[in-house]
Amino acid sequence: TLLASTSKTARFEENAPPAITTTSSKAALALAADLNSLDARMFGAFWCSHCYDQKQALGYEAMQTIPYIECDREGFNSKRDFCKEKDVPGYPTWEIGGKLFPGERSVDELREMVDEVMSSK
Repeated sequence: TLLASTSKTARFEENAPPAITTTSSKAALALAADLNSLDARMFGAFWCSHCYDQKQALGYEAMQTIPYIECDREGFNSKRDFCKEKDVPGYPTWEIGGKLFPGERSVDELREMVDEVMSSK
């Protein structure tokens, strides 16, 4: 699994996601910890602007801990077959507690989703 933050100095021509330049808030760090407890991951593509915005919303430190799955066949460390197996409908898509949640989400929206999944366990 490629963590989104591993591309801190990546160049676009390497087909790696752009560098995350924001710092994580306390809320984003707490969310990342809960996402990890649910074995969550983010599916995306190196060229996807919504994926980049999603990572920027969470910040560098939080995204260091959240598995990022590259779905584009030409992307760095591509896991395209895994994305197809999971039937990822678009980018970004979150897998949280075994369920897929497509679309870019705010930190607050992700928190609500995580809390709902955690309460149903």
